[in-house]
This record gives sequence, structure tokens and C-alpha cells, in this order.
Amino acid sequence: MMSRTGIVVLGSVLLMVCFGCSDPNEAKRVRYEMEGRLLKSGSDSQLILSGNTGAVSMGNQTGDEEIFDDLSSGDFIRVTISEIAESYPGRTTVYDLELIEEGTVEDLPQDELEVLNEMGWTVE
Repeated sequence: MMSRTGIVVLGSVLLMVCFGCSDPNEAKRVRYEMEGRLLKSGSDSQLILSGNTGAVSMGNQTGDEEIFDDLSSGDFIRVTISEIAESYPGRTTVYDLELIEEGTVEDLPQDELEVLNEMGWTVE
């Protein structure tokens, strides 16, 4: 039979192993899907315009640096993203992108474009 000290030491070792194996960033790995119209900008961040959230600036974390290259402003896309930071425009990170339907600048919501234009965002 194991002594009380041995049980405490074994329990402590097991806890350290369990906590050592867990990923402290796991909470940051929550992913969401979002659909909307792409607004290409001249910067590294692109915008997605969605009726549910308004404008959201997207940083690319897909590993594919050219993910936005074959797309045009107005294209309807679905993205897998992290949580959206509360700012205007909101900010998020894109982990996956799918083109649903090609579009044009005329498909973008004009009222949202006016607000973004006042803030210095321009349409490519």
C-alpha cells in the first residue's frame, strides 16, 4: 500500500502532466463562420460587409498569402474567423475562405461604403 506522501506526490505529478499537456491557447481557437460581400482595400487587411455585423476588417492567417488575389470587391464569400474585436470596423482573423458568388462593386451596400469612405477606406 502506498503512503500518504506517495499518493500526494503521484497526484501532483499527474496534475502537472495533465496541465502540461493542455494548450493554454485552446480558448483562442474558437472559430465562427460569417458570410458577406468582400471590399478589397489597398492595405494588408480586407473588409467583409455583412448585414449582421457591419464592416469587419480581416487579417489573413490561412497560410495562403494570395487568398484574396483572385477575388473582387462585391464577391459574396464565406469565411471562417476568430472572434470579432469590438471596434469600427470590427477586426478578425480569417482561417478559411470560400467564394460563394462573384459580384461587383455595385453589390456592396452603399450606406456602408459612404461611412467607410469617410474613414479613409477605398474600394479597389
